[in-house]
Amino acid sequence: MRAHVWVGRGHSVEHSLALWQGLAYTLGEYTGGIDDYIYSLYSRDALEATIERLPGPHSELLRRLVNEADETFRKATRDDGGQSLSEFLMPEENRGWWYSRRPIIGPLNTYLDAVE
Repeated sequence: MRAHVWVGRGHSVEHSLALWQGLAYTLGEYTGGIDDYIYSLYSRDALEATIERLPGPHSELLRRLVNEADETFRKATRDDGGQSLSEFLMPEENRGWWYSRRPIIGPLNTYLDAVE
């Protein structure tokens, strides 16, 4: 990917991808707070928007990398319909599926259990 491809407010695709992969691959040991977690979900939004804008081969490469992280994220989370995050997010239509999932293990899971 070209380093000059930027998403959101000055974040590169590489930065957004690193955030998403970092969350997906370390969710069981994730020690960031809920704000950091949501920030990583926003990075997934940016990746989706970028995939739609990139030309064919670049889009396919990014889609493959994101899909791999998505699959790992799904395995480390469960769908609760967005209930766990609803306290922390403003209501919004058409959020990505990643906003409806919460960790099934780790410190963030424990925190979310405590605030329910």
